[in-house]
Amino acid sequence: MANVLLAWEMGAGFGHLVVLRAIARELRARGHACAFAARMLGNAREFLDADLGPIWQAPIHLGTARTPVKTQVSYASLLHNTGFDDPFALAGRIEAWRLLLATLKTDLLFADHSPVAIVAARTLGIPVCHVGTGFTVPPLLTPFPSFRPRMSVPAQVLAHNEREVLKELNRALERLKLAPLPDLQEIFRGTLPAVLGYRELDHYEVERPEPYRGLPDYSYGEAPPWPAGSGPKVFAYLRPIAQLDKVLEGLKRAPARVLLRISGVPPDRLRPYLRPGFAVVEKPIGFRLAAESCDAFVNYSAFSTVGEFLLA
Repeated sequence: MANVLLAWEMGAGFGHLVVLRAIARELRARGHACAFAARMLGNAREFLDADLGPIWQAPIHLGTARTPVKTQVSYASLLHNTGFDDPFALAGRIEAWRLLLATLKTDLLFADHSPVAIVAARTLGIPVCHVGTGFTVPPLLTPFPSFRPRMSVPAQVLAHNEREVLKELNRALERLKLAPLPDLQEIFRGTLPAVLGYRELDHYEVERPEPYRGLPDYSYGEAPPWPAGSGPKVFAYLRPIAQLDKVLEGLKRAPARVLLRISGVPPDRLRPYLRPGFAVVEKPIGFRLAAESCDAFVNYSAFSTVGEFLLA
């Protein structure tokens, strides 16, 4: 039996948690002990079954970058804007992950969008499975390619960005008396990667060495309780996006039965849009069941749900 830590460090929403839940279920079925380090504990408590293992607060970056990049173009600039521009705070997060991994006697790390956790695990010699969407599992190429293929970003710009981020990361490692990395790709070199998606939906339009594993079975929640009536069925999965009120107004006016699953929005804000045939559900809905029974799907472009509904 192995002690496995499943980590979610960056990003928002529930997509990262459904990935880790699916993996943890399989690990538990094989007799391994699981624990979670989650970015958002409220979301984790809602989505992770209690019998899967304890949940810890992940060491995360709070606030904005000291010197944010206005337009992110590659994984290097993403790291820059999520705290890799501050070697002192970054050293603190690396050390916190090292302490958590050691305290839990971790034998294996499953990391979803968790680069600092991966750095910490590598310094301790703990093997890592690096999983996630094509965006969170960048192609292990030098330099990291641009995830904005419509922009013409010169290779020298990408390489320069990597050197700047690497410099700050190595300063953080130096503060902890840990060996420096030769390049930014070393964060992921030697991990076992898996892109949980499909080539057609990859954020990077390049050939990559990482294998595509498709979408796991994310099944969770109840069958959708469709409102009564005879109109087409629209399932909406939303969160507080800038265009939320316009989307809700469109759904209100649509000659359809609408079922809305939303988080982070008070009921008073939703009430003006409700009508007969437009219902809000608070409990988790099985997306596969919703995809198989609805006529249309409206969402905020969450990767796993887009894939789930396209498959249906």
